[in-house]
Amino acid sequence: MTAVLEAPAAVPAAPVTTVFTADVVETCGMLARIAVLLNPYDVRELSLCLEKCTLRVVVAGNGFDAGRVAARLEKVIGVLDVTVS
Repeated sequence: MTAVLEAPAAVPAAPVTTVFTADVVETCGMLARIAVLLNPYDVRELSLCLEKCTLRVVVAGNGFDAGRVAARLEKVIGVLDVTVS
């Protein structure tokens, strides 16, 4: 008698994400400008909290330079103190 063992189904791994947060002081048209700057990246979340004056950007994947993305965000008028986590 021969026993055939089947390999368990592979569970897809959660995508790697990098979170960028920043303080903001100006919001008019900001999301549109940021969306254009981050067009080449796999942006999963782009949110702006008007109460806390903060911006949150979640980019999926690990094949990009987080410093370059942070530098792009810092070029937007009104975005201050970008942090990466």
